[in-house]
Amino acid sequence: MTDSLLRARIQFHESASTRHRSQTETRRLELLLRLGAAGLLLLFLTGCSSKTVFQSGFNSNAVGSVPSPNQTVGTVSVSGAQGGVVIATPVANSGNWAQIQRTAGQTAPISAMQCNFSPYQPNGSYSTAAVLFIPSGSGLASLEFDTAPQASPPSQGFLHLDFGDFTVNNTTHKNTVRINDDNGQLFGTFPRDQFFSITVGMDINASSATAHVNLFGTGASGADDFNIVTSVFPLSMIQQFGAVKFFMGSPWGGSFDAQNILVTRQ
Repeated sequence: MTDSLLRARIQFHESASTRHRSQTETRRLELLLRLGAAGLLLLFLTGCSSKTVFQSGFNSNAVGSVPSPNQTVGTVSVSGAQGGVVIATPVANSGNWAQIQRTAGQTAPISAMQCNFSPYQPNGSYSTAAVLFIPSGSGLASLEFDTAPQASPPSQGFLHLDFGDFTVNNTTHKNTVRINDDNGQLFGTFPRDQFFSITVGMDINASSATAHVNLFGTGASGADDFNIVTSVFPLSMIQQFGAVKFFMGSPWGGSFDAQNILVTRQ
């Protein structure tokens, strides 16, 4: 795959979610991309009216360094052991990625990168898109949706997705996605050792909060719709959505990479 086609595919994955396209339209656009019609595809995707509240800009950060606090839109903060979050190039000719890595065990600090929105505004229709790379042998990679740092409570997760292997009733579900640590909420499949995209649409208003998740890319598939509000995570908390977090928690070890992180709001 050429560098330009790779970047076009990444941009497609982001834009398809941002504009809330139907699955039929999405499949047609992926077919265009497989045929190499990148210029036509990018023209087709122009005109989005959403406002960008976070956009990563890792290509301006030096490989081996910590991601810059100031990104293209919004800010980044990292936590965990020194070297737990660095800029890396796991996929050739695809630009810089943020690599989240952790030593396995109960006592090692959790490695995390939090992407904070600018501006932060309660409620709205949000679209989150990211490209992920998870190598073979790595533990769970997690994507979390948090309240804003200035909210109450600040930077508190209310929804997270785990990417990994899960054993339920003596059956192992490999390379799948789990919602909020619930083994009854597994969906989709993703590839190891190659990039794929995830998009999450969230509609948060005065009376409800729902999510729609999609996996895209070669070897990746699956979608799920669900209500975000639970007894543990009330609507009042979810209404303060203002950050997304990529992390590897205890006791998992290994690494994963994220790139082209984009969050928009309507």
